[in-house]
Amino acid sequence: MQDYELGVWSSTFIVVSFSLLVVALDEYVAKPWRQRRWEQRAASGDKEAAEFLKIARQAKVVED
Repeated sequence: MQDYELGVWSSTFIVVSFSLLVVALDEYVAKPWRQRRWEQRAASGDKEAAEFLKIARQAKVVED
């Protein structure tokens, strides 16, 4: 069995890769999912969801 030691470069690579993965998942998976849920809830009369959509659009978080 070979011992493997984490060095500065491999540790940095792991942290940066994980961070990019989390950001990409939020941007391309979670954000569209949240937007669809808010739209569905707002269409059913949920005032809180309608407010979330309004704030997101004002912040240009949601593309029109």
